[in-house]
Amino acid sequence: MPEEQGGMSPHASAVLAEICGALEQLNQTGQGHTLFINKMALSQQDRLDIHDFLGEGSVRIKLEKTDEPAEWLESGIIGVWFGVFYDHAANPVLETIEITHFPQVAAAQPEDIVQAVQKLQNRLK
Repeated sequence: MPEEQGGMSPHASAVLAEICGALEQLNQTGQGHTLFINKMALSQQDRLDIHDFLGEGSVRIKLEKTDEPAEWLESGIIGVWFGVFYDHAANPVLETIEITHFPQVAAAQPEDIVQAVQKLQNRLK
């Protein structure tokens, strides 16, 4: 397969262009976007090239003690997150790149807030 400028494959370049467009959309409309990396025709080298190009940020989020553990790593580009979802045996089952202010699965869900209010009210009694 021919390589593009900088030694990156056309597949990796296309993913980076999509990320850029999604980041522009997030900035303009607030709407996020998710790429399902393991569902794309990307080689391991493509994945490494994308990760290296985006860099690594300083925020890591781990969702533990749940039936569906997951973790996110902020890339070196604010608003772009690498995500990995695991099965009950801690095997990766889904890899994403999420373009969002904060990964939605990691955010407090409304039903969890209801339970948290009740829990805090009971503790305050």
